[in-house]
Amino acid sequence: MQNQISRLYTMSHNSIKYRYVRLGWLCCVTVLGLLLCGTEGYGQSRVALGGWEVHVSYQQAKAVADAGDRVYVAAERGLFYFDKEFNTIETITKVDGLREQQISTIGYDATTKTLVIAYANTQVDLLRDNIIYNISDIFRKSIAGEKKLHHIFVHNKLAYLSGSFGVVVLDLQKREVRDTYSNLGPGGETVSVRSSAIHRDSIYLATNLGLLAARSGTNLQDFHNWSGISNGLPTPDAATHLAAFNNRLYAATATSGVYILSGGKWHLTEIAPGAEINCVSASKDYLTVATATGVYLLDQQNNVSFLAHELLEQPQQAVVAEGSVWVADSTNGLVRLSIAGNTAAAFAPTGPYSGNSFRVYTHGGKAYVLSGGYNESYEEAGLQDGFSVYENGEWESYNQFLYPNPQQYIPARDLVAATYNPVTDKMYFGSYGNGLLEWEGPGKAKRYDSGNSTLISSSPDDATNTIFITDTGVDAAGNVWVVNRHQLPDMPGLHVLQPDATWEAYKIPSIADGSNLELIEVDDDGQKWLSIVRRGNTSSGLVVFDEVQNRARQLRTGEGKGGLPDGAVYSIAKDLNGDIWVGTASGVGVFYNPGFVFETQPYDAHIPVIDKRPLLSGQVVRSIAVDGANRKWMATDNGLWLFSPDGDAVIHHFTTKNSPLPSDKVLSVAVEHQTGEVFVATEAGVASYRAGATVTEGEPECATVFPNPVRRDYTGLVGVSGLPNNASVRITDISGTLVYKTKSLGGTLTWDARDYNGRRVKAGVYLVMSASEDGKQTCISKIAVLE
Repeated sequence: MQNQISRLYTMSHNSIKYRYVRLGWLCCVTVLGLLLCGTEGYGQSRVALGGWEVHVSYQQAKAVADAGDRVYVAAERGLFYFDKEFNTIETITKVDGLREQQISTIGYDATTKTLVIAYANTQVDLLRDNIIYNISDIFRKSIAGEKKLHHIFVHNKLAYLSGSFGVVVLDLQKREVRDTYSNLGPGGETVSVRSSAIHRDSIYLATNLGLLAARSGTNLQDFHNWSGISNGLPTPDAATHLAAFNNRLYAATATSGVYILSGGKWHLTEIAPGAEINCVSASKDYLTVATATGVYLLDQQNNVSFLAHELLEQPQQAVVAEGSVWVADSTNGLVRLSIAGNTAAAFAPTGPYSGNSFRVYTHGGKAYVLSGGYNESYEEAGLQDGFSVYENGEWESYNQFLYPNPQQYIPARDLVAATYNPVTDKMYFGSYGNGLLEWEGPGKAKRYDSGNSTLISSSPDDATNTIFITDTGVDAAGNVWVVNRHQLPDMPGLHVLQPDATWEAYKIPSIADGSNLELIEVDDDGQKWLSIVRRGNTSSGLVVFDEVQNRARQLRTGEGKGGLPDGAVYSIAKDLNGDIWVGTASGVGVFYNPGFVFETQPYDAHIPVIDKRPLLSGQVVRSIAVDGANRKWMATDNGLWLFSPDGDAVIHHFTTKNSPLPSDKVLSVAVEHQTGEVFVATEAGVASYRAGATVTEGEPECATVFPNPVRRDYTGLVGVSGLPNNASVRITDISGTLVYKTKSLGGTLTWDARDYNGRRVKAGVYLVMSASEDGKQTCISKIAVLE
């Protein structure tokens, strides 16, 4: 008997309901078990065909809220909760109905049992009874200047949202905006509110202009009713957080300690003296102060204790509930501490280390997320977040923070490119600043720079920190090609690391921008397709280089000159036919038969056309990936697109409005060919989509059917993978009657368990017979459909 958790969703107006139902597979009868035994199993992906998964760095927790039987934790770009009864963790993402992915902060109201989720773009979600309600008033409101939400304070079924524009009060019972307090400064000046609290008969605000207070019951929208109350603080604007506890009001400063209000004046306490304070929170029995080094507790008898533990590396917020201290830690996720601080445990769902994602790369059942980067002006991001690897539903991350011993991980900032070399069985990562990292695992790494390779530093005085690698590639012989951008005249910009660990450098003949290149793609003839950078160059477009005959050809815009739709090239990809697809600042061009690039005059790109318009004309195509069916996935600033093999038909267009895509600005896309999952890096994080087109390598296994058996209440797609690539498929019942006929997407068949007339097939065993185009590879698989 196998159990799994499945999520069921019901849409209702602007709310989304999700509930978790534990399902058990029915035991198959003995004969059916014998039919299926040893022939079918589950795919390696845990995502259903047509399903999404959002991949979040849950370890980077920033806010925590106790909700009785649950503890909710907000990460920079995700949300999860800890179930106290079952000691389990569960994620809640856009797949489950959250409006956005980038969370600013959270708060919980025990009276209405409502979790308030404030997002970075000022959208707000209310989660109550497993229903998500969206409040978009602040998001839709036109506000001059910065618009952010900083803090949530709940009181008497109201949520006070402090923001850069003032305070918005939500009625949690009615799920609507009740009041707005803005322009509260002198003369009606706009104030940025960092935190709020209610103490006795007054409301207090910590703002950029100082602490403000007003009596409840007065017109709080009138700035005349607000007065400054900053006497005793180091500076009027020193307070960053407020909290009312044990009939007293406390104000925390960033580095000057915690103050208490008494007699109309603030007095310094003995809590967190000189500490870097991140947050102050109040519960029934304790005031908690999260600092950079640990957590301070103040009880009702005014006793102060300090909790430190190796799991508390970067505490951001802490709350006390039921004898435990719950800490949002930006390194270890949710940390549970005993009140004494002597025992601790950390909880976080699996996810990449960093929320920064510049490029994704896939190979051999793994997806790599590179957390470096550079901007449109080619200025380095300066990130040391390394890379994360996804395999079989789990993430592993590698960087100098997780592996501080340089013998285990050699520091390399801004990783922006990745290539697997099947000849040496090693991974290679391009660093935008530190050269090339050769990787076999922790303790088995080597970094190449100008001291041990032909790579060139853009600064003669620094041989290790100004070696800018923008892309890497590998040819059939196992040579790793490295694009080294340094902009030094008459110096080589293309280098190759050969399998015997020797290096060679190449100057591109007759190309003025040979040291100002960015991307590389190696075609089936071993020729190198290189893009010229989009800034600081004398020309634009592509360069094709043949090192064997030392010849190069430039392809740019204009008829007879290359025919590119735009000279600014953002992406290059080789499809299953060997053709070269080029994404530009305004659409896509395709170079057919690249082996003739030096022989054909002219040699211009073909521009695919859809509805009489050039493919993605006017859009930046940042990345192109090819799936097992030779379809083209394209990353743009307007979401993720899937096109037919020739680019003449739109199959999918995913945006934040119709999918869990974290952001419409998609930076990179890659297809994992074993499962058919499409991994997407956006400016707001990583997501994956189970597309169903795979690549079968070697002999077909015909062994993976999912789900199998197909339950009566299952309405999704049934997938059969491991088929011959692009096979002809016939589905029959056990008596041989044809039920359905189609063609596989690469090595995978998707079937909705319906016949030609769209009717659900009857219960029984169905045979899936597939054959390659030449008939040399065949498969027979079985699917059981239950009544």
